[in-house]
Amino acid sequence: MFLKQVRIENFRSIAACDVPLHPLTVLAGPNAAGKSNFLDALRFVRDALSSSPAHALEQRGGLEEVLHRSPAGSQAAFFRIHLDLSVSAPGPRGEPRTFDASYLVEVGADPEEDGRPAVRREELSVPGETYLFSAPPTPGQEPNESGREHLELSRLPKDKREFTQVFRRLYSMRFYELHTPVLRDIDQTRRQRGDVVLGERGERLARVLASLARSTPWAKEAIDGYISTMIENAAGLDGKEVDEADLAYVVGRFHEDGSHKEVDRRSLSDGTLRLAGVLAALFQPRALKGSIPFIGIEEPEISLHPPMLGALYDALLAASHNTQVMVTTQSADLLDNPAADPDHLLVLRDDGHGSTIGPIDETGRRLLTDGVLTLPELLRSGEMRPEPGLPRSRQEGDPR
Repeated sequence: MFLKQVRIENFRSIAACDVPLHPLTVLAGPNAAGKSNFLDALRFVRDALSSSPAHALEQRGGLEEVLHRSPAGSQAAFFRIHLDLSVSAPGPRGEPRTFDASYLVEVGADPEEDGRPAVRREELSVPGETYLFSAPPTPGQEPNESGREHLELSRLPKDKREFTQVFRRLYSMRFYELHTPVLRDIDQTRRQRGDVVLGERGERLARVLASLARSTPWAKEAIDGYISTMIENAAGLDGKEVDEADLAYVVGRFHEDGSHKEVDRRSLSDGTLRLAGVLAALFQPRALKGSIPFIGIEEPEISLHPPMLGALYDALLAASHNTQVMVTTQSADLLDNPAADPDHLLVLRDDGHGSTIGPIDETGRRLLTDGVLTLPELLRSGEMRPEPGLPRSRQEGDPR
């Protein structure tokens, strides 16, 4: 498990939250409860490290679109994201090593720069030391103006081994919001040596499937097994590579009259393609090796036949043995699986005062323990609620 605890303040609908994560975390709740906002706060850290906070905010419509507004309409002055981490990395002699760390970034408007976004605070804690990157310069030292616009964690010398490992793990997180036209399209990216990473909208699906068939056939067989379980008459999906043209495309295999029939990518259903994309994200080579420490997927159940969704939970759980997995869902059918554990869930609700996030509350757990409702029934009934979280004053954006 990479992300152990997440604290967020003033990010979109989230005024404040402080929640633990698990190897598999399911963000469950109705539409517009704040599930995507929670996942996007984690994505923001990755995006800001790979470019800059200003660029990451520009992709989200600007700082004002991200800062939390109270029910009365007042807007917070900053947002803050604080992550507690467990970082696996090679030691000085190559031996496996794990250390705890925490990383905090706070972004607000700079009054001296016409309200442009600026890093107000950046802090990294590793064993025995805490580094406050935004600390003022010592006497005689020139101020680091670039620190206002960029995150220092992405700019540190490579000899800072623990810093580098924290940066690499945060930078390597992946967040998937799959688009069917992208999954269906011909892949014209150049064939590359080494592991192929699935694009976050589903780019390179054919390359990933072909790579798995060559290098990790058991993982490709597992993907085909899930597809055959969940899609009627399906036997699997393959990535076909045309070396002369340097392109690839997806084909389906379906049972027909005792044999397998190939189905063109243009004839594959949206549900089949999306399922293949979800499974490729979970079992792609770098996820199997742990090089991708965290995978977030928006609503993996979209376009899938509800009675088959319980089997998808098995795939999520299996993948979480290799990489940390987080998914958002509104679907009670996804939880219709004996392996679905209430401890895997974080529940989100928005009662008009902003998103409240937490584990299932005491009433919901009692209904489950007493056998009154099953986990899918609890979500479907609307009685699944989060534990009472931070005091209302914090939830309304008080920066204290």
